[in-house]
Amino acid sequence: MATNIETEVELLKKEVRDMAKIHSRLDTAIEKIADVSQSLHTIMAVHEEKLMRQEEALDDQEKKLQENIMELHSRITTNAKEQTQLMGEMERRMIQAMKDHNRTETEEFQKLRAELQSRVGVLEKWRYLIIGGSIVIGFIIQAAMKLT
Repeated sequence: MATNIETEVELLKKEVRDMAKIHSRLDTAIEKIADVSQSLHTIMAVHEEKLMRQEEALDDQEKKLQENIMELHSRITTNAKEQTQLMGEMERRMIQAMKDHNRTETEEFQKLRAELQSRVGVLEKWRYLIIGGSIVIGFIIQAAMKLT
């Protein structure tokens, strides 16, 4: 039995040594996992910092884009107002030019009409003088024929 106990003790000693090796390997693995975990935390912090900077840059770009859009909208609105004013002014000038042209044409037509009326009036006077003279000459000729 003594050998049996000694054998069991030796087996237990061997198992303890094996356990010590396993514990030592586990300690090494835990240290490596801790190192990897620390490295991951560092990498995560760096990536988080990069993401924050990218978000800030994106926010800045979005603000600039919004400002550019507002500026373009303002320019378009201003340009539309200016074009509307210019078109209104052009329309007023054209209407005024048409009124001026109509007035001058009407004045010229009135002058031409008055001139034609005076000429026709002179011709009518001559016509009545000629008719009246012909009647007088006709009476004179008839009276002269009756006398003869």
